[in-house]
Amino acid sequence: MIVRTRFRRALPSPSRALVAAFALAAAIGSVLLALPASNADGAWHLGIDRLFLATSAVCVTGLDPIGVGASLSRFGLAVLCVLVQVGGIGIMTAGTFLFIVFGRSLTVTEERSVSSSLGEVSPAAVRRTLVGTFAFTFAWEALGACVLAWRLRTVFPEWSAAKAACAGAFFAEMSFCNAGFSLFPNGFAPLMGDAPVVAASIVLSLVGGIGFVVHARILSLRPWRKNRLERGRLPLQARLVLEGLAVVVALDLAVYAALEANGAWKGLGTGRTVMTALFQAFSTRSAGFSSVPVSSFGAATILFTMAMMFVGAAPGSTGGGVKTTTISVLFATVKAMFAGQETPELHFRSLPRRAVNDAIAVLAVGLAIVFATSFALFAIERPEPGGVAALVFEAVSAFSNNGLEIEGTTAGLSTASKVVVVLAMFAGRLGPMALVLTLFKPGSFDKTKRFPEENVMIG
Repeated sequence: MIVRTRFRRALPSPSRALVAAFALAAAIGSVLLALPASNADGAWHLGIDRLFLATSAVCVTGLDPIGVGASLSRFGLAVLCVLVQVGGIGIMTAGTFLFIVFGRSLTVTEERSVSSSLGEVSPAAVRRTLVGTFAFTFAWEALGACVLAWRLRTVFPEWSAAKAACAGAFFAEMSFCNAGFSLFPNGFAPLMGDAPVVAASIVLSLVGGIGFVVHARILSLRPWRKNRLERGRLPLQARLVLEGLAVVVALDLAVYAALEANGAWKGLGTGRTVMTALFQAFSTRSAGFSSVPVSSFGAATILFTMAMMFVGAAPGSTGGGVKTTTISVLFATVKAMFAGQETPELHFRSLPRRAVNDAIAVLAVGLAIVFATSFALFAIERPEPGGVAALVFEAVSAFSNNGLEIEGTTAGLSTASKVVVVLAMFAGRLGPMALVLTLFKPGSFDKTKRFPEENVMIG
């Protein structure tokens, strides 16, 4: 039976508006980064590298084909920071915030767009969430910039106060936005000897990787209240985000310490090894800073790193990947299947069928994007067997918007391969669900179908 509703004009798709906004920002950014004023040598740099860099910044990925610290001028670094900030907060969030500042009311489409980008916040709370997101972002970045500027003067005593302040602001933004760009050619390695610098970067990437909505839920709790209703409770979404963070970081810390204590980190000592492993755990989630060359890791560590990059951070945050909540829902689904339960459950809450379907779709589309990107890179670059891992790592890093790479891979890609990676970063930043909704627009008629059931063998 097919039930058709009367034809009606559909609202503009928020996912397509998001695609257009990101594409426009990347295009404008690539032009600005190509200007002589943006480059240290004072020359024009037209070509794929500036488009690649602009896309990497807007998608808060951090893959760097040129070495921004040496190649860009102060103006160019400022442009890069603006692109990262806009990408980190969200194009639609930033645009709608400007509408609010100038007194313009939100349309239904704008509310839907911003609700999606902030983690499915109710449209009624969009205005309050927008203002809170901006205040939350800039407050943490300002605090981090002050701490990092103070410590950078100690690490590099030859630096002026102005240079330390600018570098502190740069690394604070990159840490909070989980972008991973560095002023140094070897990533974060020159700063790993200073514990306050490492701690500040970890805290900023942690806060940015959780997102404002979860923090707002935590701050709304009143644990000192006697009445349970007055104390409040964390919704399932927030609990899964926090649990996912704890599990991923603990797993990362244990695996990295076990695999690399006598490998890449041999001779660092117990305290330095733990600090480096903790930094790498947060970096692998989405921050993208390298504490040591990825090529110095063993094969098992590289494979584990790719898996953790693919999982990524929390929804509605500055991080990428398929998100920890997706993995939580899939885990609950598998657990329910083995337990003979019809409905998956988490924390005494039943998960709707739509959440399960979305999680499966996100995982499937994410794996498909990584496979397609890897296949395209293999076809273009035709690597030797020893170079296959580097290209797969690049594909996973691009999709998850992580920014880690096996040294020299990004800069060594051909023009066609860089275009492929640009598309992968773009797809990863939009998210698998938004990508599907953008490519496959629902029809103008609503259709509800129910066909006879027939079983199919699985597995």
